[in-house]
Amino acid sequence: RKTELELEEEAKRMAEKTLQALLEGENGEAVREKQLPALTAKLKEKLKKQQEEEVAKANAATPPPPPQPEAPEPESPLLMALPLVPGVLGAPAEPNMVVRSMEKIQDRANRSQEATAKKAEEMAALLASGDSIARAGSHVDELEVNDYPQVARQRISKREPLLAIEEMTGAKCWVKGQYFADERKMPVGARKLYVEIIGPDALSVQKAKHEVRKMMEALAIRTLNIPGVSRAVMGTPGRYDPSTGM
Repeated sequence: RKTELELEEEAKRMAEKTLQALLEGENGEAVREKQLPALTAKLKEKLKKQQEEEVAKANAATPPPPPQPEAPEPESPLLMALPLVPGVLGAPAEPNMVVRSMEKIQDRANRSQEATAKKAEEMAALLASGDSIARAGSHVDELEVNDYPQVARQRISKREPLLAIEEMTGAKCWVKGQYFADERKMPVGARKLYVEIIGPDALSVQKAKHEVRKMMEALAIRTLNIPGVSRAVMGTPGRYDPSTGM
């Protein structure tokens, strides 16, 4: 397809060729200046119309291009994951690697739930029985104090000396059970008076047990009337200082 400038130049050449015979006379230059522009314009319009007709014929002869097929819409993540699940939309029955991994994860979760339920049952059983519950990794020991004198039993039942032992050793102490003067009168399932000791390790528990025993024995000795032993040595009856052991 020619541009406007190309059509104008071609029309001008045709006009000059047409007027060539007239331009050879004496008045050729005057005729040229007078008629050449008008003739050029007419020829340009004719060339332009001819070109448009040729383009229209070419377009009519050329068949339109076939329509382009529409691009398929991308599948959603859900539809892409469906073939991985057995038995869904014709998925294969045999599990692949992803399915086996999902089954293993589910199996571990089920076992974890069963273990948690079992621990909860054990915890409930311990609470129902009244026994002590120590944290995982803790060490537990006991010291029976039922047969110590009354002053010693009363003193060990107070929190002050037990808290002092806890600060010294890092182990916690609780007085449990019941005092029985005659074990033959104990009911079934009952326990004599004892001190339960729970600590983070065996060393702290043994140190606390040693301190409890030392306190009970010191208090028991103070209740005795030993000739020649003064209060400065034995201390005040019924009192015990775990920092000094007296």
